Amino acid sequence: MATTLAAVDIGASSGRVIVGSFEGGRVTMTETSRFANGPVSVQERGGARLHWDVLRLWTEVLKGLRTAARDAGSLDGVGIDTWGVDYGLFDLDGDLTGDPASYRCTRTQGAIERVFEHFSGEAMYKVNGAQVQPFNTMFQLVSEEPVHLQTASRLLLMPDLLGYWLSGRMVAEMTNASTTGLVDVERREWAEGLCTDLECAFGIPVRRLLPDIVEPGTVIGPVRQEVIEADNACGVPHPLDCRRLPRHCVRGGCDPCRRQQLRVHLLRNLVARRFGAPQTRPQ
Repeated sequence: MATTLAAVDIGASSGRVIVGSFEGGRVTMTETSRFANGPVSVQERGGARLHWDVLRLWTEVLKGLRTAARDAGSLDGVGIDTWGVDYGLFDLDGDLTGDPASYRCTRTQGAIERVFEHFSGEAMYKVNGAQVQPFNTMFQLVSEEPVHLQTASRLLLMPDLLGYWLSGRMVAEMTNASTTGLVDVERREWAEGLCTDLECAFGIPVRRLLPDIVEPGTVIGPVRQEVIEADNACGVPHPLDCRRLPRHCVRGGCDPCRRQQLRVHLLRNLVARRFGAPQTRPQ
């Protein structure tokens, strides 16, 4: 019997939803929807800033998943993958505080030099294995408006943000989290010493903001009932009606004829999930 998954794949310039079917050692993939993406320039107090229109991306994700469910007839799960480093901040009520900044924004100019006044680049690399780039999440946090960080309770990277809106659960998928520069890639967990030092040096409440790390392929939960009901209230012609499957299967059904639940997965790399571990260090 075939296993059918919907993969949401969003890059900095476009996004798509692909349906992949696995049966008898054979993989077939079909693109069911595609949409444009790109940062939006906003004039702020500190000058022009680039942000992602995350609400439009959310709308496109829902449309794409409905199309995938309609075209495939039945889905066993959905995975979300986007670019790394960029994040959204959430308040104590679990609400997004503003559109996520884009890694293309110039706000991080000088951030590397500021950080290396307090840290050894060599020692940092031994922990995080990350290439030093001005857009790494660590340097974005140093460049963030302090008031935004002090009033936030959680930070979610882009794929985890979309997964949270679908499932209601806040997590950080391991391979995407590694792009923050804040992960100990040998231990596969947040680098406590690095996070503490960053907090002491810049007053950033790093550990308070970071959610638990989970491995690729983790089932993070069923689609929230509110999402399904909101879709129906908007007159969606093909609602996400889903059936629950065993947790260890890392899947959850999507059947237009049944009204149950869809499980959401973090499938950073479908091939790596089935045939080997993902890469977390640069080659």
